[in-house]
Formats: sequence, structure tokens, C-alpha cells
Amino acid sequence: MLRFLRSLSFILVAAGVLAPTAAEAATSKTVYPTVSSISPRKVSIGQKLTVKGAHFRAGKGKSTVVFYRSGKPVLFAKADSATSTTLVVTVPMKAADLLAERNEVKVATQLRLRIVGARMGKTWTKNSRSPIVSPAKSVTTAKPTTPAGSPVAAEPTCQQKAAAAPTADFDGDSLPNALELKYLVDPCNADTDGDGLADGWEYYSALQLNGASIPYPGNKPWPNPLDPSDLTDDFDGDGLTAGQEYALWVYSKSGFPLLQYSDGTQNSGGKHPVLTLADVYLDLDNDGNLTDDERDADGDGLSNMVEWNLGGQHLWWSEVQYKNEKPYKIRSFSDLDATNPDGDGDGVLDGADDQDNDGWSNFAEAQLDRWKAGYRVHAFNPCLPDPNGPTCSRYPAAPAEDQWPPFDGTQSLNDGVPFPARYIFSAGTYTLTYHANYSDWVTAGSPPNYTDYPYLLTGPWDPSPWFRAGWDGTMGPQG
Repeated sequence: MLRFLRSLSFILVAAGVLAPTAAEAATSKTVYPTVSSISPRKVSIGQKLTVKGAHFRAGKGKSTVVFYRSGKPVLFAKADSATSTTLVVTVPMKAADLLAERNEVKVATQLRLRIVGARMGKTWTKNSRSPIVSPAKSVTTAKPTTPAGSPVAAEPTCQQKAAAAPTADFDGDSLPNALELKYLVDPCNADTDGDGLADGWEYYSALQLNGASIPYPGNKPWPNPLDPSDLTDDFDGDGLTAGQEYALWVYSKSGFPLLQYSDGTQNSGGKHPVLTLADVYLDLDNDGNLTDDERDADGDGLSNMVEWNLGGQHLWWSEVQYKNEKPYKIRSFSDLDATNPDGDGDGVLDGADDQDNDGWSNFAEAQLDRWKAGYRVHAFNPCLPDPNGPTCSRYPAAPAEDQWPPFDGTQSLNDGVPFPARYIFSAGTYTLTYHANYSDWVTAGSPPNYTDYPYLLTGPWDPSPWFRAGWDGTMGPQG
């Protein structure tokens, strides 16, 4: 008996030492590195970047900076130095593999970053916080001199040669040498200001924005080959930044004249009327015309705007559209990309694919969103709309105030009732019925009022392309 009591006493003491207190357990919380700013925003390979944020690992080589460009393998670089809030990293020579090329020459390219500390950061940096990386600066040597000390005759500069060939286009940016010299643009550099946008694309975008007159590129507010700060401007107001439209133009390989993805007009190449059912789904404002933001450059069934700035971006759900909802944060997600039709490389186009693996496609969750899908969808929460989904966490977050939907009290467990919608799809036919007042339900089959919504769509409706798993027409695939 005494031996038993001694053993029990030892166990209790050990438990008291090893087990955290209730207060310690309550304050324990998983943290991920975050980035608040990067400087300088423009940097050359071999130069240093200073990254500020939170939850870095202090010390040389303790934190890692991950460089990323869509369609390229990621690149890891150890920090030169770091505190928990600031780190310095040298842009490695291997970053050249991530840079875009024009005429087989590496050019300045925007790269997105993610920090790896104790854990990897949950998201890539936004375009507005991502650096523009240029090729390594070349080292020039002095011209040789003659034995007598007289300097060798100087070789004509590229600019001097360009002046002697006014109709040629030395840098291949679709601007003749004479025009570039007239407007103080470098005829030997396709991207004079180093912002990642080709001089010709900026010039012709400015021409479209300004109407008939020719803008001098040194004057704002045009898309400007002499202004390195205009990458994140949206000159034509279609929701896409100049950098995004340029990336779409490069992806389209449409060249000049600038008929695809100009930042000087919302309707590059003219209006694109809505003609097919697929077009109807892309038409975000339902006006019968697909503007540049609504078009689908990579052909994956999702609008450019949706992939880059709306439902295809993780932060849009929690920081823009549904700020009152806690994010699902026990796993990381990949954002969608308007120039990559198959972001995860599994052979399934992103529209039919499923970012959060809950059985509901990106088309249903990101493109249609809640108001057109008729369900409380969420492209980065596998518990919405179906809390019984195949990848929904079995253990909701604690404490209660950190719980994500539907476990935050805003929806009942096993609730498969459709979310109140502005557009209702009937099961046997597709009939898009618009009503501005959510309580003003219009039953399927009744004559709708198309004052605000001009389309009457009837015919067979097959919902299967929306989903990655079977659907019974009334609830989620596992509901």
C-alpha cells in the first residue's frame, strides 16, 4: 500500500510539472508569419530586401523568404538577418529563373513573397506589397587606351544608333526609335521605368484612355512609360490594375494593335455581347456585355475579376465581403490566378476544381457566390455550405469567439436550406429570376419582371459541372 501511494505521488508531481496550466493552454495559439511592408519595392537581383511584419524567427538563417511567380517553381532564400518583426534577405541569383522575358531578354517582374518562420505564412503577399525584381546589374569596365595614352574612339551608344535609325524598333516594344526619343523614352529598353509594363503597352493604353490626342508620356495621369509607380493604378476603372491587365495581355499573346486588355478602355477591342449561357455566368453586372474584368482569359469558367480580386482570393472573403465572419484557419489555401487555368496542375480547370475540397466547385463558390448559387457557399471554408462536407473540421475552433461558420451560431448544424438569394435556379430548367428584395420571392415558372435583369433563360439545366461530388439538388453532397 505504501509503495502504491509513493508511485501515485510521483505520477501526480510529474503531471503537475509537465502539464501546462489552464491559463497557459488558453493563451497558446498558432501564429503564422505575416508581411506588412517590403522595401525597396523595386530591387535588382543581388540587392537586399527589407521585410517587415510579425512572427518571424530571429537570427541569421532562421527565417526563409519564398519567392513566387505564377507558373514557375518557388524559390527559397534564407534571411541574412532577422528579428521577430524585421528581416533582411539578399535576392538570390536563382531569382532570374522567375523573371519574365521579352525578345529572349530577362525583364523586371513582380514576384510575390511568403515568409517561413516556425510555420509558413498562410498567403502570398498582395501585388501592392510585392517587389518588382530586375535582372542583376551588369558591371561595365573602362575602355582600353592606346599605348600613347590617347583614348580609343568611343563606340556609338545604343541611343545614338537608334537616332540614326528612326523607323526601327531596337527594343521590340512596338514604338519606333524616333517616337521613343521624342518622348524621352529609352529606345534600347522595352521597359524604361522598370515597372514591369512594356513601354508600348503603356503608350497605347494611354492613347486609348486619352481619346484622339497623343499623350506625352511624361505627363500624368496616363499609363506612363516614365512613371514607375503606376503598376497598381486602374486607369480605365474596370477593377483590374494596370499590372493585372498587362499580365492578361501578355497571356493572350494578342500583341498590337492593343485589342486585348488595355488599361485605357474597359472594352478592349470593342464590346463583347453576352451570347451563351457561359457568358451569362461571367457577366457580373448583368448588362449583356463582357468588359475586360468579366472576360475569362484562361478559359477556366471564372471571370478575370473573380480570380484576382473577388471570390478567388482568400483575403476577399474575410477582409472585404464578409468581415463579420471568422476565417477557416486550420489549413492554408491557394488563391486563383486569371492567367493559369489549372492552378494545382491536376488536369481539372479551376472553374470545375475545388479550392477547399468540400465537393462544391470554384464555379459555384467563387463565381456564383452566395447570391447566385442560392447557398451559403465559401470558396475557402470547407464547412460552408455543408457542415457535413468531406473536409470540414471535426473540431471547431476554441475559444468560441474564434469559431468559423457555421459553428459560430449563424447557421444550424445539418442546415442544408438554401441561403436567401437574388437568383433562383429551378431544378428542371435553368430560369434565372431576379428580385431586388430578398423577401420578394418569385417562384420558378412564374413570369418574372426583367426590368432589372433582361435575360429569360429556359431549357435543360445540368448542375453537375458545378460540383466535384454528387448532388441531390437540395443539399450539399454530404448533407
